[in-house]
Amino acid sequence: DVSGSMMDRNKLPLVKESMKLLAEQLRPRDRVAIAVYAGKAGLVLPSSDGGEKNEIIRALDKLQAGGSTAGGAGIRLAYKTAEENFIKGGNNRIILCTDGDFNVGVSSTAELTEMIENYRKKGIYLSILGYGMGNYKDGRMEELSNKGNGNYAYIDNMREAKKVLVDQLAGTLYTIAK
Repeated sequence: DVSGSMMDRNKLPLVKESMKLLAEQLRPRDRVAIAVYAGKAGLVLPSSDGGEKNEIIRALDKLQAGGSTAGGAGIRLAYKTAEENFIKGGNNRIILCTDGDFNVGVSSTAELTEMIENYRKKGIYLSILGYGMGNYKDGRMEELSNKGNGNYAYIDNMREAKKVLVDQLAGTLYTIAK
């Protein structure tokens, strides 16, 4: 989510720094792509080798907040990219980093839920990381991640980012059972 609502220091800047922590954990056999959305969706980094850390970090550094929130289009693009690069037997997962604001495009929870459930059946899961919401944990984000056979975590500082994306990496990205 690179929409205008993500400008605060505890939102997109924290997303960028925490995703760098995750990038450092990637192995050369891993694949990563970065899809973003604001007024429209776009692919900032096509599916790339996890060993290309400098390229991944450069793509993260270019992210800037602005515009409206085409969350549905961004999620659709992320799923399309994951489907095109599906790794049989792999951990095919969308990690959505957002403040939870979906106000342009597919916005009803029912529409999002149906799309997420359809991709879950194909083996592409959804985890959501919430940023900049204070102590408020958005039940909608948790519900969507549950429908996507993933999990939801709230990140409000780098210590929490390290806990979720480094220390608890297996539990965050590999859902054993739901």
